[in-house]
Amino acid sequence: MATIEEAVHIEASLAEVWDRYFDVSGWGEWVDGFQSAMEADGGYPEAGGTLRWRSIPAGRGEVTERVVEHERRRRHLIEFSDPEMDGRLETRFEIVGDGTRVTQQLTYGIRARGPIAKLAAILFVKAQVRASMQRSLQAFRRVVEEAAALPA
Repeated sequence: MATIEEAVHIEASLAEVWDRYFDVSGWGEWVDGFQSAMEADGGYPEAGGTLRWRSIPAGRGEVTERVVEHERRRRHLIEFSDPEMDGRLETRFEIVGDGTRVTQQLTYGIRARGPIAKLAAILFVKAQVRASMQRSLQAFRRVVEEAAALPA
């Protein structure tokens, strides 16, 4: 299993950041490779809830998320699976100054087995996963800050 952690500081209130993060209808604006939500049930994003979504054709395919923990305005932990990997994504939210820090820690394993798959995971996959996480967090920051700057 590999682990990646990235963070972003967003010039917006914790409430604004939290609400935007869980607005699945807006994920196309900031989740890297997101195409559409397919099905949510069990009270998503609450613990025990699930969400299935589809990526763009060049992306991850169909992704299934199951919420493991959901601490309002503090922490959200999911387990996920897609055709290539399984893992956990923890997202933490904290007030820092006048803004909010969002930190994601992704732990994942590649489903493919064998020496070539392991070599590819070391040389290529981790860098691609990190870049995708960075693109998502930076786009999320931009979307939230733009919305926060709009007149009420």
